[in-house]
Amino acid sequence: MKQTAEKTVVAKILTDDLTQSKLDAINHEYEAFQRYIRGDEDIDLYSATKQCADAYVDTDNLRDDHDYPWFIRNDKFDVGVDVEQHDTDLTNWWLKLPVSQVWGGVNVPIQPHDEVPDEADVKDSKIVQEDGDYYAHLTVQQEVEISEEYDGVIGVDFGIRWVATSVALPSRNTEFYGREIRRIRRHHHDLRTRLQQKGAYDTLQSIKAKEYRRVNDRLHKISCAIVEETKERNALIVVGNLEGIQNRDLGAEMNRRLHSMPHHTLTNYIEYKARFAGIAVKSVNEYMTSQTCWWCGEQEATTRKGQGKHLCHECGLDDNADKNGATNIARKGLGKDIACPLSSLGAVCEPALEPSGADQASATVRLRADLEVPASAKRAVRQAK
Repeated sequence: MKQTAEKTVVAKILTDDLTQSKLDAINHEYEAFQRYIRGDEDIDLYSATKQCADAYVDTDNLRDDHDYPWFIRNDKFDVGVDVEQHDTDLTNWWLKLPVSQVWGGVNVPIQPHDEVPDEADVKDSKIVQEDGDYYAHLTVQQEVEISEEYDGVIGVDFGIRWVATSVALPSRNTEFYGREIRRIRRHHHDLRTRLQQKGAYDTLQSIKAKEYRRVNDRLHKISCAIVEETKERNALIVVGNLEGIQNRDLGAEMNRRLHSMPHHTLTNYIEYKARFAGIAVKSVNEYMTSQTCWWCGEQEATTRKGQGKHLCHECGLDDNADKNGATNIARKGLGKDIACPLSSLGAVCEPALEPSGADQASATVRLRADLEVPASAKRAVRQAK
């Protein structure tokens, strides 16, 4: 099945390697863009960039204290490996930017966080300035073939203690991701509170930008790791629907922790990276996935101790709570009733669920082996009996 995959590749412009004349030309174009959108129609600005500004910027609601991205039209810039031959060891990637002060534009070295595929189309993009550095946000589109047959499924549960927990079926291999994000969020929350009390608003903006970059870097790494595992296992990805998790009322402090976790952003990263890899992503309702015992299907006689342990008083299962939830999300992705015992999974499943996103398709998952309860859980069951 064909789908259009789209992602944004962020590439830092290596300004330290530029001549002063190139840097001056870029600075002029960026400042001219800011002046143009605020009404200076006679400013010296590349004509196609003026057209982009008219198309993308809502000039009726501009903030005086805010810089806006410099938009560039896709037919007026070029990006790739060695756009022209350059004598530098810094990077193989170059961006040719249209500027009014240099005929033909300027070639600048860039450091992208991800490669731009040769067969992909680069659409209208933008240049953003952060803490004195320039970053190109390149919008990339590509037609990809989405697989319709899988050998397994990976369920992803979003939480507070860990930003994400993944469980692969049938092996039930488990990975925990992003505990450090909680620490970063807590640290910067306390720091912002102190800065607000002191009235240090300029420093506050810089701290917010730093927090965003640190968290965003980790989200990209987490989503890459999840997609890489699914490629190795030829697995379908199943994620919990975020509406349920974000609507929970856990008390003021726990609500703050929950809403500070970037679950929506991580989901978006997983979806677009998976799509580029030809892997389908399905979204399921998280209802009862935390309370249900993944082994016997019990939903009433279960207990969750804090954010760590899931205990089943019916079969004696003692397991990690996030692992339990992710397992049930994976089972829901297979179209199975999580209240049924695990042995009912079967070998071949055709999930009656639609992929997240606009395109719809069915997927066949062939489980090569039945699941086995872990040894620790078996001991707990025997002790309970």
